[in-house]
Amino acid sequence: MVAIGEIGLDFYRNLSPRDTQIKAFKRQLELAEKLGLPVIIHCREAQQEVLSILTDWAGGSEQDKPLGVLHCFSGDMELAGRYIEMGFLISIAGPVTYRNSHAVEIARDIPLEKLVVETDCPYLAPHPYRGKRNEPSYLSFVVEKIGQIRRLPGDLIAEQTANNAIQLFRLASHLKGDL
Repeated sequence: MVAIGEIGLDFYRNLSPRDTQIKAFKRQLELAEKLGLPVIIHCREAQQEVLSILTDWAGGSEQDKPLGVLHCFSGDMELAGRYIEMGFLISIAGPVTYRNSHAVEIARDIPLEKLVVETDCPYLAPHPYRGKRNEPSYLSFVVEKIGQIRRLPGDLIAEQTANNAIQLFRLASHLKGDL
């Protein structure tokens, strides 16, 4: 086990009462802290609540490693900056390839060492597969788009975001025999 997640708040469909979600989220953060594991944070239509809870949880911690990742980040650059200051990484998925996507600003402006990429499979397939089932092989479309936005080679984006994930999830010790 390399992380606790995906945990967080989802007020989009309100399938669970908000107070129940908040209590569960806080308990999951306590578990992550107890086990010394990073967290993968889900946030949908709950930006202020998640920010408040994570600020309290991470506040004042002297972390030399990332606390976790904001999965499939949908906030603005100001919010991304606040999470980065706390010690989190930001994850970008297929929507960065959509026309008029707000993720373009994040992909352009976030420090590359604070970025990871993901599929969010089976959802949010990148263009040209939008609306279809997402696949891990489509991650290359996300990486290439970020490269285009930043005017950097896709290989560089892939290498740096992979290294960020390896550090976040402490995978180097797991991969020693496979390298």
